[in-house]
Amino acid sequence: MTIQKTSLVEITMDRIKAYILENKLTENDKLPTEKELVEKLQVSRTVVREALRSLESIGILKIKPGGGVFVGDSNFRSIKTILKHHYDTHGVKIRELVEIRKILELGALRLIIEKNIDVDFKYLEKLNQEYYQAIKHGSDTKKYDQLFHQHLIKEADNKTFYNFTEIIREYFSLVKIDLVQNQEDLLTSFQEHNEILAGLKKKNLEYSHKIMSVHFEPIFEYIYEMEGLKENGTN
Repeated sequence: MTIQKTSLVEITMDRIKAYILENKLTENDKLPTEKELVEKLQVSRTVVREALRSLESIGILKIKPGGGVFVGDSNFRSIKTILKHHYDTHGVKIRELVEIRKILELGALRLIIEKNIDVDFKYLEKLNQEYYQAIKHGSDTKKYDQLFHQHLIKEADNKTFYNFTEIIREYFSLVKIDLVQNQEDLLTSFQEHNEILAGLKKKNLEYSHKIMSVHFEPIFEYIYEMEGLKENGTN
C-alpha cells in the first residue's frame, strides 16, 4: 500500500502516461484532443490542461498551439533537464539524496538479516511478479517497483527507520523524476529484485548488498552525467 499523497492533476498525469504506454505511442505520435481526454479520463478541462502543461514541462509531451498534443522526447533528456533544474535552483544535489536512499535500503537488508526476521517472501515475490507483468504489458512499472522497495524496507520491522525512508521518497515525488527505461533494462531490474530476495533467504548480507548496489547504478549514471553537463555549462 502506497502512502504517497496524490492530487487529481497527478492522477491525470499518470493516466496520460499509462495511455501512452498502453497504446505504444512513441516520439511525435499524436494524443487525443483535449476534449477527448476530458471524456476518457472523466475529469475537468482545467485538470487536463494542467496535467498536459506539467507533462510538457518535463519533456514527456509537446503541445503545439492549434496543432494538438504529441509525445515528447523519449531518449532520457527529460530526466536530465529535471535534475539539472533542481540542481541549479535549489543547490541540493539529488545525488546526495539517492546516496541516502541507497544507504537506507542497504541498512534495511542488514537489519533483516541481523534481526533474523521472518520475511514475507511470498508477498514480496507476488509484488515482483506484478512488476514483471507490468513490464511485459507496458503498464505502470513504477508502481510495483516502488511497492516492492517499500515493503522490503517495512520488513526491517523498524517504524522510525521506515518513516525516514518515506520522507526521502516523498521528496523525490515532488521532483517528478520519470526515468523511462526500455523493457530490457526493466527485466534486468526485475531479476535484480529476485536476486536480492535470494540473498535474504540465504542470509547472505554481502551478496544482497552487492545486488542492491548494482540496482542503484542506472540512476547514478544519469545524475553524474547531469552534474558533468552543469560543470561544462551545457544542456
